[in-house]
Amino acid sequence: MNRLFINFLTLLSLFVFIALNSCAGTRDGEPAEDEAAATKNDENLDDIEKLLGITTEESSSTPTKTFEPKKQSKNDEEKLKLLDSGELAKKERKKSSSYMAAANAASKDKEKEEIKKLKKQLARKDRQISDLQAKIEEQDKELAKLVKRKQSYSYTPGGAVGTVGAGEYESTYQDARAAFEAHDYNRALQLFESLLASSTTHSLSDNAQYWIGECHYALGQYNAAIIAFEKVFTFPRSNKKDDAQFKLGLCYLRKGDKAKAREEFNRLQTDYPKSEYVTRAQKLLAKL
Repeated sequence: MNRLFINFLTLLSLFVFIALNSCAGTRDGEPAEDEAAATKNDENLDDIEKLLGITTEESSSTPTKTFEPKKQSKNDEEKLKLLDSGELAKKERKKSSSYMAAANAASKDKEKEEIKKLKKQLARKDRQISDLQAKIEEQDKELAKLVKRKQSYSYTPGGAVGTVGAGEYESTYQDARAAFEAHDYNRALQLFESLLASSTTHSLSDNAQYWIGECHYALGQYNAAIIAFEKVFTFPRSNKKDDAQFKLGLCYLRKGDKAKAREEFNRLQTDYPKSEYVTRAQKLLAKL
């Protein structure tokens, strides 16, 4: 483009120079000379263009360049698409990261709540275990006392040994009952146990066994009472079985073992449906 501009300036300068020379030599009223001069000028102009390497056809045929906006190539479009997809991917990653962070936070909170709940459950179980251990220790102590007391008598099942004679059995039984009614449970307990030490085949021996359980129950020794009441069932012809069955339910109820109490009361209804204690057992079951 610079080259064309320089050529144009050179051509313009020569043209002006020739025009000035023509004007200086032209006279009014000489049209033939003007025409000749014009022809001459055209020839000179052609010569100058030839010297400059420019032809009329070339100059006329040279198209005028116009500015056109540069079209985006396919590669550029793909790059833009990649950039857009990259930005979109970043946004998606940010959203995903935020969602994961929120999910992790929620999961941690849930784990903390679960741990807290488990700790409470463990603490509650520990208390229950401690209570059970205390009850077991209490039962062991009562059983040890009972065994020691039993060993103080020369008791043999089915035998008739001891300090109570055959004729004194009934009177001693009445003395034991009187002591019980007077709330002298320890003396009553000793007298009833002396009867069993003397004989377990007497017609009142099963009653003596039952009242041993009543003495322990009155003294608050419920584990020993349960053992005593259970022994009543070892006497085949005992008339105190339904009494003992009802008392077993009361012992477990006193111990706070409602499930076992319910079981004993239900057994009373099943095994002894005509017992006078069934109605009382049903009332207690309704409250459990």
